[in-house]
Amino acid sequence: SSGSLSGAVSAGPSGSVPQGAMRVLGLLCAAGAAAASSRPNLVLMVLDDVGWADVGFHNSSFPTPVLDDLAKTGVELSRYYVQQVCSPTRSALMSGRYPFRTGMQHSTTLLPGTTAALPKDVPTLAEQLRAGGYRTAMVGKWHLGYASWENTPVGRGFESYAGYLQGQCDYYNKTVGVKNFRAMQGFDFWRNRTAAWDLNERYSMDIYMEEAQRVLDNHNPEEPLFLYFAHQEIHLPLQTPPEAEYQQKCAGVDKTGPDGENRFVLCTMMSRLDAAIGEFVEMLKAKGIWENTLLWITSDNGGMVQYLDNFPASASSNWPLRAGKGTLFEGGVRAVSVVNGGALP
Repeated sequence: SSGSLSGAVSAGPSGSVPQGAMRVLGLLCAAGAAAASSRPNLVLMVLDDVGWADVGFHNSSFPTPVLDDLAKTGVELSRYYVQQVCSPTRSALMSGRYPFRTGMQHSTTLLPGTTAALPKDVPTLAEQLRAGGYRTAMVGKWHLGYASWENTPVGRGFESYAGYLQGQCDYYNKTVGVKNFRAMQGFDFWRNRTAAWDLNERYSMDIYMEEAQRVLDNHNPEEPLFLYFAHQEIHLPLQTPPEAEYQQKCAGVDKTGPDGENRFVLCTMMSRLDAAIGEFVEMLKAKGIWENTLLWITSDNGGMVQYLDNFPASASSNWPLRAGKGTLFEGGVRAVSVVNGGALP
């Protein structure tokens, strides 16, 4: 059951979510129709802006031992393609439909203040699974509409939600905004429909992990669970985690290049993300449900490279693929993806 699906999917000229991704989505939906006693727990874990060469198993200088092991012991989707930016990919993952079928093909993603959203007449994975008897929860980034509560996770099939609704937010003060547009700036961190002001100034990952633990602690293992865990890392802004250990783990990253300092900060963020994934797997094992869980990890697009000297450029690497996020070259649409868990056939 382990190995690589090299050549299992191929890229179309639009860089759209292809057959391979749809097959995984189909597996998730099929689980919802199975007999209650055989239904696996399903975890869809989306990583934000992780580049092809931001993981150790693609020869990165970033230390990612957890992801490396999950790729080795599970299935790596090595020829797997997504959209070139965030919202279109996430809409496809949530709906199983190509973004141009739902009006979610925005090349600029969903900007602050937009009224665009995944249409209500397009059922989400959470709504379908919940109708089939699954309990549902979401942690992290939404970015599929927020003009009304019915567009947010709690209106689209999730029984609980903790995270942010826009495309990015500060890892510490939880603010988001468009420079020079005061009307498009503000606090963006939520528990269900309530602004989580008390979480201001805490590093986001710590909050996500606490919420994941809360969801598992309150879950009845006799019922199947669908958890959509949409990580914030390693999207902008580039902000180092507070723990010194992640800087130490990235001591081998070359800081002398034109993007050296930013690459170092990005490494600390990637190292924290990798550790968090490992912590989450241990949570599932401690709960006694790992052997009946299917975990699908995917990046939403290629990594954002340092194409500018300042915002909005990041410092990912997609080597040896060309270009990065926002383009239809391989570096923008060929994504890092791994499937693992005890329920993996």
